[in-house]
Amino acid sequence: MSSQRELQGDLAAIGAIKTISSVYQEIASFRMKQLRNHVAKTREFLDGVASVYNRAKAAYIASMKEILFAKQGKKLPNLAFIRRNGRRVDVFLSANEHLYGTLILDVWEHYLKDIKEGKNDAVVIGSFGRYLINNEKLDIKIANFDLDDDKPESAQIKKIIDFISQYEKVVVYHGQMVSVLNQIPAKSEITGGMTYGEKIQRGVKRYLFEPSPEKVLEFFEAEIIGALFNQTVLEHQLARFAARMVAMDQATENANEEIKRIEKQLRALRRRILNRKQQEIFAGYHLWISEDEIE
Repeated sequence: MSSQRELQGDLAAIGAIKTISSVYQEIASFRMKQLRNHVAKTREFLDGVASVYNRAKAAYIASMKEILFAKQGKKLPNLAFIRRNGRRVDVFLSANEHLYGTLILDVWEHYLKDIKEGKNDAVVIGSFGRYLINNEKLDIKIANFDLDDDKPESAQIKKIIDFISQYEKVVVYHGQMVSVLNQIPAKSEITGGMTYGEKIQRGVKRYLFEPSPEKVLEFFEAEIIGALFNQTVLEHQLARFAARMVAMDQATENANEEIKRIEKQLRALRRRILNRKQQEIFAGYHLWISEDEIE
């Protein structure tokens, strides 16, 4: 059985854990509220870029149809304006820190299953992801990148985007916040037709492209890839902080339960100590009475 000093030490340790959990929970809640605004703004940006791109692409297609129709009905050329390598890459967004509940491992399980089956090239972002993939024996091409958990630097994101833009198909595996209490693993394709926000264009207008329609559309394709990746990073951050908030709330509840248990043990121990002292006093009193009677 634990002594009173040991129980008091355990109580102090659990109290410190409770304080740390509460602080982490408050920080995660604050960052989650901030990120919600960023996610909303990024969605607006994506809608705007996609709208301009779709108008430009529709105008380009219309002009190409006219040119090719004059050449006896030839088919439209491939409308991919960025040269790519024809391969697929699977990108795993992990983390550098812990205390995100099971979210990162849930995303990892889906990612690992797909790269084992698909044998596609792999990109792993974050030190935790690097640790996980280094423990697997995979016969595929793997690239590792660093990305800050809290405030990713633009240079870090640009380096990743420059690398993945060479691929024909880019699929990002990340966390997604369904609600504050529910975060799920998700995967998002950020290439392959550039159909994000695309709508049917009616009454296509003619535009003057400078320097050329191909150059203009190439710029927009690259811009959309970058914007979609940024959006995915923000979604992943939002899910991570929501998962941390839930995990820290659970840790605080567990700490409260443990504190109650230890305090109950302390009260029981103090009662036993008090009862033993009273018995000793009572026994000494009877011994004193007995000795008096003998005299």
